[in-house]
Amino acid sequence: MRISPAAGYVMVMSMTKERQLSMRSFCKLADADSYVACRWDLAVDEEARVYWIGFFKRHLEIILKLALEAADRRGESAGVRDRADRCREDFHAFFDSIPQRMSDGQRVTILTLDQWRDAILRRHGFVDAFVDLKNRENEKMLPLLPEVCRQIDALDGPEQLLAVVEGVFAGNIFDMGAEATTKKFLGDGPDFFAVRKSLAARPWLIDDFDSLCRRLLDGPVHRKAVFFIDNAGSDFLLGAIPMMRWLGRRGTRIVLAANERPTLNDMTIHDVRAWWGKIIEIEPSLKELDIQRVSTGTGEPLIDLSAVSDELNAASADADLVIIEGMGRGVESNLEARFSCDALKLAMIKDALVARRLEGKIFDVVCRFTRGI
Repeated sequence: MRISPAAGYVMVMSMTKERQLSMRSFCKLADADSYVACRWDLAVDEEARVYWIGFFKRHLEIILKLALEAADRRGESAGVRDRADRCREDFHAFFDSIPQRMSDGQRVTILTLDQWRDAILRRHGFVDAFVDLKNRENEKMLPLLPEVCRQIDALDGPEQLLAVVEGVFAGNIFDMGAEATTKKFLGDGPDFFAVRKSLAARPWLIDDFDSLCRRLLDGPVHRKAVFFIDNAGSDFLLGAIPMMRWLGRRGTRIVLAANERPTLNDMTIHDVRAWWGKIIEIEPSLKELDIQRVSTGTGEPLIDLSAVSDELNAASADADLVIIEGMGRGVESNLEARFSCDALKLAMIKDALVARRLEGKIFDVVCRFTRGI
């Protein structure tokens, strides 16, 4: 069934409203009333509007390519190409109409575009086009996890913490939502160790590592950390997991927060649960740690913390550290978000416009640490 731009707009706005009605603001926000998830208002930012609408239309071809390949592998290709053609037609018609829709005064951000894209894809039956790619990268990166952990264990003090943070940066390069990396990793995934060696030297684009180091190594151990994870593969297994392990072995309880619904190559809570047995089997030290795995209730590569699951809020109530990892969650959204507890945002920049707006360049890294308000 085809979906007109007008019908698509009504459908997506209805879905967004229903989701927000059943969810609440993240309990660790310093001021939920003044919180803005994504500050790029495309209704008034013409350069960004043209850039992002063009990007989303180009990126759709990658999504549909992966969806068709997945269907072929499963012997389910009958009718899929027709669905892909209809999806593309509806997608372009809808996204081409966005500038005209902005005249009604609605605030439109990159996060809004994410929601509209995923709603159109799901309407045409494309729910998790990256599932095979995620599984492939998880299979490739999982055997490397013990080596990464042993390398970290061989260090101590600031040098050890630096290795942990640089591991998050190196892992975060596996991002299928950015043009600088999407086409590169459609075939072979990243070489984690090579990327880690090639990271930009300090000072980084945003560099609060020294204050982070003082707080983590000289201050009291955090009671509980909420860790918002990002992508599959090296990002999750070789970046996020070792950092959670480092914190957990110091006595910090961990809340691993993952998307409820699939989007791009992000790990969902269902992916995490499916892989968790293999993870603790290959790295048994994780069995000893208090790592609670919860759903954020969300389903976009950016994250709107004004509407998260009750499960996440219940698990986070006594947290004194929030970690947001990834360019989408920690830079395109939430870079300026303020929290009532300590907060760390870690990301590699993989988009030209994002880099330019931050007065940096592609593959610069961000380490922003703020104390609780």
